[in-house]
Amino acid sequence: MKLIKHNAIENFNSFSLKEKEDLLIQEMSKSFIVYPQAVADVLDQCKIEYKSIKPSDLSRAVESNADDLKMINRIVRISFLVNKSGDNTFKDHNRNTSYRNLMRSGSKFVKSHGNEMKEATLITRELMRDKIFSKMLGTEVSHYLNLDGEDDAKNNDVAEGTNPSKKILWMGLGATILVGLGVWWYLKNKKSN
Repeated sequence: MKLIKHNAIENFNSFSLKEKEDLLIQEMSKSFIVYPQAVADVLDQCKIEYKSIKPSDLSRAVESNADDLKMINRIVRISFLVNKSGDNTFKDHNRNTSYRNLMRSGSKFVKSHGNEMKEATLITRELMRDKIFSKMLGTEVSHYLNLDGEDDAKNNDVAEGTNPSKKILWMGLGATILVGLGVWWYLKNKKSN
């Protein structure tokens, strides 16, 4: 079951261990999409290298550091802030929110749910050590990007600074040149015969 808009803490407290693991993977995936700059800030603070702030690059960086408890704890905090009360609509949402600003606005929530944060961090660390975790997280990131009307190729174009309309223009120009060369060759060979 996909948990799009829900109260993450209430569900976490009532779920079985397997359901908690699924919830944590889903919320982590959403955090890479909803708060990419905050996640990147955590990686910077933990001196973890990442390629870009595309969700897939952030997830790969997080996956490859399963033993960094400080990083996991901070990512879990961000993850719970995605659906902290179940009524977030993310209207006028700023994906460039820093980790500091996110924690400033969510500190009361995080402090009031310290036990859940600690349990979620430990569950996430154990889950990350599982070989299938990487596949599950990658699948969830792709799934939520598709729900949001985005895909990784689109994010890649935006992240790398490539304008998709320029690609189409160059492809059209290339096709025109090929057609022109084909007509020229055909006419040249027709005159020869």
